[in-house]
Amino acid sequence: MAAPLPLQGIRVVNFGWVWAGPVVGQTLAFLGAEVLKIESRARIDMTRNLPPFAEGIVDPNRSLSNNACWAGNGSVTLDLKQAEARALALRLIAESDVVIENFGPGVMERLGFGYEALRAVKPDIILFSMPAAGLTGPLEHVRTYGLSLTSLTGLDSLVGYKGGEPIPVENAFADPFAGIFGSFAIIVALNHRRRSGEGQHIDFSQQEAVMQMVGPAYMDYALNGRSGAPLGNEHPTAAAAPHGIFRCRGRDRWIAIAVASDEEWRALVRALGAPAWAGAPALSTLAGRLAAIDELHARLGEWTQGFDDRELAQTLQAAGVAASPVLNVGDLLDDPHYRARGTFVEVVHPLGFRETIYGGYVKMSRGTPAVQPGPVLGRDNDHAFLDILRLPEDEYRRLQDSKVIY
Repeated sequence: MAAPLPLQGIRVVNFGWVWAGPVVGQTLAFLGAEVLKIESRARIDMTRNLPPFAEGIVDPNRSLSNNACWAGNGSVTLDLKQAEARALALRLIAESDVVIENFGPGVMERLGFGYEALRAVKPDIILFSMPAAGLTGPLEHVRTYGLSLTSLTGLDSLVGYKGGEPIPVENAFADPFAGIFGSFAIIVALNHRRRSGEGQHIDFSQQEAVMQMVGPAYMDYALNGRSGAPLGNEHPTAAAAPHGIFRCRGRDRWIAIAVASDEEWRALVRALGAPAWAGAPALSTLAGRLAAIDELHARLGEWTQGFDDRELAQTLQAAGVAASPVLNVGDLLDDPHYRARGTFVEVVHPLGFRETIYGGYVKMSRGTPAVQPGPVLGRDNDHAFLDILRLPEDEYRRLQDSKVIY
């Protein structure tokens, strides 16, 4: 018999939407929690409308992005604009342990789901709020998505070509980062409740979470008074040289190389075949390599173009030099390491099509999560309303017909 996962028996009501909130639920589900995401056909979540769609059929249940990002979440459909729906949501919360939301400050209170209201139905409830900039402060009502969060936290000011203008981070990477980060705040709160019997309201600022990614630049400013700017792929605090991405043989193939010590530089020179230019005395020290960084990178880039990226990475790793091929998405899905670890898994959606989604990214020596794609709308309605709340069958049908459960 399989060992129980650590959060087995924990029930989560997830009001989280788009990407960040559902990833919090996904992470907890991979650890064994039962996660019921609250949504509605009256207001389809943005992620359900993202292409591509399975078999080219535009349908909220066929968004491949949604099926990957929401894996692990269930789906309970309640139109929260209706008082009866809000009352049902409160009844579900009374039977749960954790509530997740990533609305702006004040939205939960207007819905009747503020922390004190939740405590009234479940005294030890854990409410996890993850607004953009926190529940207090001058920016408490700011509206952001992952893209604007990377600007608000200073990350975009550091991204771009050396000496050029900032180039904003391309995707909403802040969303899954904050989602996974935040799930562990909930685990800490659950552990606190197990010891003390007390729930709590977690104020998790996505802004402050994403700000951890600018740590080196913050330290450089605090200690040296230097305000960071785009450096291409150079090391943000000049702690390594060479340090960059270099073209390899083939179409759009690249390798990342980072040399953090003089010993590693000597190993790289040997792997290069000791060309004359690499033997310049000034390059034997980090200070000298930093002073000649542009020419050094240009020379190294000329050399790497003659090699296969994966083969060269193996050669350099064997020589003691940190190096890695720059994998594209297709490479990730075919990579033997990721395949061996089940990083991506192929599943059959309830509608019959096959798709590849994330596997359980938190792995434990005991217990393996059952990974399923993001749910079809209302997949867990019967379970939520008939099994958990024990509604009479005729009442359940009435609520469906009146589109309270919708």
